[in-house]
Amino acid sequence: MTTFKYLFTPKKIGSTWIKNRILSTGHMTSYVENGIPTDRLIAYHKERAKGGAGLIIVEANAVHPTAFFTADTICAFKDEVIPYYKKLAEAVHEYDTKMFVQLFHPGREVFPSGTSVAVAPSAVPADRFRIIPKELEREEIKDIIKGYADTAVRVKTGGLDGVEVVASHGYLPSQFWSPRLNLRKDEYGGQSIENRLRFLKEIVEAVREKVGPDFVVGLRLSVDDLEDEGAEYGEIQEILQYIDKHIGGFDYFNLTGGSSATYASSAFIVPPAPIPPAHFASHAAKIRKQVSVPIFVAGRINDPVIAENVLANGQADMVGMTRAMICDPHMPNKALRGEMERIRVCIGCNQACIGHMQLDIPISCLQNPVTGRELQYAEMPKAKKMKRVVVVGGGPAGMKAAVIAAERGHQVTLLEKSDELGGQVKMARKIPGREEFGELVSNLKRDLDYYRVQVHLNKEVTKEMVLAMKPDEVIIATGANPYIPHMKGIDFPHVVTAWDILTRRKEAGKKVVVADWKGDMTGVGVALYLKELGCDVELVTSCYQVGHSLQEKVRTFALTQLFLKEIEMTSQYKLSGVDTTSVSFANIYTGQELRRDNIDTVVLAYGLLQENDLYHQLKEYVPNLHRIGDSLIPRTVEEAILEGLELAASL
Repeated sequence: MTTFKYLFTPKKIGSTWIKNRILSTGHMTSYVENGIPTDRLIAYHKERAKGGAGLIIVEANAVHPTAFFTADTICAFKDEVIPYYKKLAEAVHEYDTKMFVQLFHPGREVFPSGTSVAVAPSAVPADRFRIIPKELEREEIKDIIKGYADTAVRVKTGGLDGVEVVASHGYLPSQFWSPRLNLRKDEYGGQSIENRLRFLKEIVEAVREKVGPDFVVGLRLSVDDLEDEGAEYGEIQEILQYIDKHIGGFDYFNLTGGSSATYASSAFIVPPAPIPPAHFASHAAKIRKQVSVPIFVAGRINDPVIAENVLANGQADMVGMTRAMICDPHMPNKALRGEMERIRVCIGCNQACIGHMQLDIPISCLQNPVTGRELQYAEMPKAKKMKRVVVVGGGPAGMKAAVIAAERGHQVTLLEKSDELGGQVKMARKIPGREEFGELVSNLKRDLDYYRVQVHLNKEVTKEMVLAMKPDEVIIATGANPYIPHMKGIDFPHVVTAWDILTRRKEAGKKVVVADWKGDMTGVGVALYLKELGCDVELVTSCYQVGHSLQEKVRTFALTQLFLKEIEMTSQYKLSGVDTTSVSFANIYTGQELRRDNIDTVVLAYGLLQENDLYHQLKEYVPNLHRIGDSLIPRTVEEAILEGLELAASL
């Protein structure tokens, strides 16, 4: 049994005691309507408080009309937000969880959605947002500073426990302190660190004047912006020591990394696998020795044992475990009770958390679709009548349906034709850098065991077999098979599918072209896989960009690997035909031909076609017959798991 000496020890931050060292850092949820938190947001945070989080920091709260990051940013510069702060306080304080609120202004880093005017210390644009900001005038600076202070008062009036000034990820305060972004000649700029930190100094002074010395005020910042114009690690150390010795007023420093200004640096804001866990902890350890206030650190700390080690090693005083609790909000309590095998571990896929937020839709979790749907599913009631449920197919959709049905009290049997559960995830985990994705299968297997689902492998399921079991409900989750496009030469023996390669059913020759249609991980992944095998690979996609369908931060790391491995990439060309030693593509706009000669192998990454033969065989015989996941229509693991949950919850 794991013993936690530090993780569940209370910690005093300012004048406030936190019951343990686990915090949920501020993160955008899109549970906001017209600038106001919704009941969905309150239920979301309540579930994490119920699950044992010591501290929750609420997402970006705009301190000024120029501070809208996206259309779903909380309008904290209006008094209308105060009653919702009170609801949040009531929701989390019931569980002895403390809650702070982020005081936020993005400066120049504003999504071009018409919600705000980008402003900055100087008119220096960010490569990712491609907006040249308006240089702030003195009176505008003073008005924004007042906005920070007034917002802090609203938070305190709402009964919450503290505020956090956001200077991380290249947002406005850090734009002032960077000598490469702040080109001003007045008292707020220049080469003087005193001038460049004047904006932050006046913020914390104004906030303290309004809320007093006993209300927690923290600072969130990046240990390294990881982009040329931002601040690097050595500069951040100097800045923090200056703040600590000459400015004061902060009760803690909350450390992360990366900047929103470029695609490469922004990937570290919510770093996906394969970035290693706790990758900023060593930076935090050095800073912790240089300052007098507690240090928080975040960055893929997805396991309580890793969190305990960060604390035990003296690297931080509190650990951000945000995605860990998006994936499993009850992770803290499970760890406290010693139920480590019950924890659903975050795999860093980013698909439904930050991936949703960047699509302006409410966040959730690929593995845990209850996230964001707490109002419907946080309490999973037992079924009124126990049924015999048969699930055919042991991929993520079938596994999730079986787990939820069994959790609700049904007698569940899961039938899988192969010798291993997991479906397509078994292949996905073979892709370089994608190994951790396979942990979602391990998580589901543990749930199957916990809820005592009867699992039968190596079962080629027939209509007669299902009918002989006399089920009350049958769930078909038989998945899909690779789609083969109809065109000249597609039947040549050197034309294979990505599945053929990843399962080692077929071997590729030396010179390979991967024909990608969907822009997802299949094409990118098989190209990386083949390169590791020593093949000469070109990836040709019909999408406007390689990895088009991937979540932005996952795509950033995938493209980085493709470039580093010198895999040739061609976009906007669709496969048109194959010959004995050549392959042809047509430009998606003009139809112009692109031809590659002397090719040994053509690998198809052309999407999937549902496998539903058994469904049609049973359709006339089973009244309560259901299809979910790829057997209904091929999509991603996220939809498969969500459908498994929703269907089983309705039985």
